[in-house]
Formats: sequence, C-alpha cells, structure tokens
Amino acid sequence: MMRRFVVLLAALVLPVQASALSCLAPSVQRTFNEVHAAPETYVVVRGRLTLDPRKLPRNNHGTSKPAKMTQVPAKLIGKSMSKSGFVVPFENTVMLEVACYGPWCGSVANGQETLAFVKRDAGSYALGINPCGGRAFTNPSAADLKKVLGCFNGAACDAP
Repeated sequence: MMRRFVVLLAALVLPVQASALSCLAPSVQRTFNEVHAAPETYVVVRGRLTLDPRKLPRNNHGTSKPAKMTQVPAKLIGKSMSKSGFVVPFENTVMLEVACYGPWCGSVANGQETLAFVKRDAGSYALGINPCGGRAFTNPSAADLKKVLGCFNGAACDAP
C-alpha cells in the first residue's frame, strides 16, 4: 500500500510531459527546393549579414511566451548567385522575419558569412529565420556553396 502511495505521489509531483522541439537537419538542397517551388521570388546571396542582436527575440525556456514573429532590420552585403556563381553584387537592407515556435526562437549570427535565401517583393527583401534554421546558413562550407550552385544550374538536388 505504501509503495502505491509513493508511486502516485511521484506521478503527481513530476512534470507530465517534457516538451522538445524536433527539426530536420538544415540542408541547402532542401531549402533550394522549397524556395524554387514557392510562388514568391527568391535571391540566393552569399555575404555578410549585420544586425543589432539585441533586437532578436530571446528563447524563454517556458518562462513566458515570445511573439510568434519579430521583424529585425539587417544589412546583407555580398554577391547573389547566377549561373556563373556568386558574382552579382548585392547590398541591401533585409528584414529578418524571426519566428518563434512556443518558447523556441530563431536566431542568426551577427557579422558572419551567410548563405541566405532572400525573398524579394516589390524591391524589398526578407529573410525567414526560425528555430529550425530557416533560410540562412551561417559560415557555409565550400561543399554547400557547390551544392546550391549545382541545384541552380539543374544538377540533381536531393536533400540528404
């Protein structure tokens, strides 16, 4: 009888369910395929992304619920992709659209080399960031750059 009481008490005191965010591993091929299939226009840019990191939403780990979407202005300076590679100059303000899924929020590194899949709409630019990565890849590898250029030029573009 005492054992049942202890088990019941433990069940009442312990949290009922642990929450965790589960994401697919980020992939430049998957992201390329997503934006290629989208009705919107995207530009693929390799460059340096600068922003005020204090404006990014914070992960709250359950203490409060952040906004579902926060817009943060940033500057992206680099080269956009063409069939010849990353050769077209790109220097624009980009609105980061930072999503939060519950207590988890997207983030991006300030001042780092970034491969960005930037949405273009009537002369303005937006970059989706979410807790699972979004459309930005910080410090992309040479292999990632080669893969996305291959996708752009019609090579097989299967996500791992």
